[in-house]
Amino acid sequence: MSWTLSLYVGRRFLLISIGAFLAVFALVVIVGMIELMGDNRAGAATFSDLLGMALMRAPSITITAAPFAVLLSSMACFAWLARSSELVVTRSAGVSGWGILIPALIVSILLGTFSFAVYNPIASAFASRFEQLEEQFFGRSSSRLSVSPDGLWLRQGDQNGQTVIRAQRASRTIDRLWDVNIFKFDSTDRLFRRIDARTAVLMDHAWRLNVVRSWDLKPDGDGTTDPVQTIAEQSDGMVIPTDLTPDRIMESFAAPQTISFWDLPKFIKVLEQSGFSSNRHRLYWHGLLSAPVVFLAMSLIGAAFSMRHVRFGGLGFMALACVLSGFGYFFLSDISHALGASGSIPVILAAWGPPVSAVLFALGLLLHFEGG
Repeated sequence: MSWTLSLYVGRRFLLISIGAFLAVFALVVIVGMIELMGDNRAGAATFSDLLGMALMRAPSITITAAPFAVLLSSMACFAWLARSSELVVTRSAGVSGWGILIPALIVSILLGTFSFAVYNPIASAFASRFEQLEEQFFGRSSSRLSVSPDGLWLRQGDQNGQTVIRAQRASRTIDRLWDVNIFKFDSTDRLFRRIDARTAVLMDHAWRLNVVRSWDLKPDGDGTTDPVQTIAEQSDGMVIPTDLTPDRIMESFAAPQTISFWDLPKFIKVLEQSGFSSNRHRLYWHGLLSAPVVFLAMSLIGAAFSMRHVRFGGLGFMALACVLSGFGYFFLSDISHALGASGSIPVILAAWGPPVSAVLFALGLLLHFEGG
């Protein structure tokens, strides 16, 4: 197969893929705008603010929809070549169907690599900024829980002020903390109390602290707070009210979509060192890493259902079968990811099993339709 023909097929597939992706991106922005307008009943955000937020959220959503866009692009590209008889002419020149596929497959792999290496870091930065704007305009609370090499940090609040909890370690279900420091702030964000405890156990609407030392911090003459001037009070136990539950705390983890592909391994390591389950984040990372295989599978499936010559008929049925195959893949992939996130099956199997199976399925279809 000549370089000219390879470049022609590859360029055609690339342009159709870009067009399909832009169409999906525009649709996501429009739907996002409608949803944000419904959330903006108080009128806190202007139209330009809502448009900017919709544009910021769209990249993280389109990453999920990108494989389906590749599937449609492959189907459209090879159906176009078949309808214009270019496939017939190419095959009559001695080029097999597999030879025609190679340029499109190379482009698919490159697009998959671009999606996690370049596009995902941009999307994660925009998603993080979107959450900040969502809290600013709609009053939705941002993540209550953050994890760092120094430990984990929790935040809870009420009408009287905020309470910040730092712990060196935690149980996997977040119902027990060790080496706890608690900082209580009043409604003016002034620190007025510090509490240290050996352990903290999450009960029904309360934290139960064990082996406690506390300081009541009062402003000195110049209005500042000097904890050294206060006397520590010691007690065997103490109870602090809270509205947190283990489920609410786990849900407030930084979403994997807001963390760059390149930063996820470090975040996962910190999670595991803190005693938390990292299944959800590891699954997302492997899902991004498998994007080239997913794009390859979608290209093969689209080609298998669309390289049929128009004189054989049944193109409408083949297109429907192609779309249903794509939906079937996403359905099975969601089930696999749910099992992986819950720990029922290994994360690597949950992330890589569906893409590899889709590639084998597509190769079987091509062998059947192309006769080897």
